[in-house]
Amino acid sequence: MKAWLLDYYPPNNTIEFSDSEESDQVYEALGSDKPIIQEWSAPNVEFNDVGKPADILNRYTGALVISRKVKELLEQNHIEHIEFLPLSTATEEEYYILHVLSVIDCIDPENSKVRTYYDDVPQFDEYSLVLDQKALQGQHIFRIKLPSEDRELSYIYVSDFLREILSQSIVGYQLVEIWDSEFSWKAKEEKHERMGQEIDSSLLEVFDFDKAKKFARKNKGHMVYSGEWAIKADKDKQIWLGNLQLDGSYSWIKPIYYPPILLGLQWGITERGKTMFSRLKESIGFK
Repeated sequence: MKAWLLDYYPPNNTIEFSDSEESDQVYEALGSDKPIIQEWSAPNVEFNDVGKPADILNRYTGALVISRKVKELLEQNHIEHIEFLPLSTATEEEYYILHVLSVIDCIDPENSKVRTYYDDVPQFDEYSLVLDQKALQGQHIFRIKLPSEDRELSYIYVSDFLREILSQSIVGYQLVEIWDSEFSWKAKEEKHERMGQEIDSSLLEVFDFDKAKKFARKNKGHMVYSGEWAIKADKDKQIWLGNLQLDGSYSWIKPIYYPPILLGLQWGITERGKTMFSRLKESIGFK
C-alpha cells in the first residue's frame, strides 16, 4: 500500500482569488472537516492562463482548485467524504474547490522523519512519513492529522487506486509518493546514499564545479556527476541540474541559482561507453 501527495504544479495555469478579504474568509472556512456547501457563496477568482493546461490549479489550506474533469472523475468512481465548492470565473469553464472531509490520525510519530527548520520548531517531513496501514484501509482521498495537535498537514493525499485513475486522465499536477508500506523512507535514503557512493567511486576524472560546467558546455550530451547530483548542458549551452531518483533516472531543472552545497562538491566523469544508469543497474538491485 502507498500514499501519494496530490498538488498543483505552479508553472502551469493557475487560479487566484480576486479579493483578499474574500480569500481570507475562504481560507478560514476550508479549515473545517465539516461540509460547508450549504453556507457557500462562490467567490470570484482570476484564471491565469500561461498556455500550460492544468486540471489542478491551486491549493488552499489543504483544499485543491480543480477542473470539471476532475470533479466528474471523482463522482464517476464514487469517491466519498468530499464536496465540490463552485468558483466564479470569467471563463466558460467550470472550476471548484475540492474540500476533503476525511481527516485521519495515522502518523507514526516515533518512526516518521522530523526536521528542524529556521525557527527551530521541529516539524514532520511530509515526504518521509510512516503511516498506520490499518487507518488507511478503504481511504482513497484524505487529509492527515498531526499527532497530539488540533491541526492537519496542508496537503491532500490519495490512494494507489485514485492515483491510477488521475494519472491516466488529467494534466498539470503533481503526485508525489510519500509512503510505501513495504519500503520505508529510511530504506529509500539508505539506497539513495549507496547509489551516490557508487557514482562517486566510478568517476575517472574529478574537478571542481566551475570546471564541471565548462566540461558540460563543451561536451554537449555528456553528464558530469557528484553523488546524487548531475549537470548537463542543452543545445544553447544552458546548464541543467539533475537529482538522482531511486530508479536510476534523474529529475532535471534549469536552476535560477546554484545551491551553495553544490559549489564545494567534487565533480567528475565516468567511462563514456556506459551510462550511469547502466552502471547502477549492474551494481545495485533496483526495487
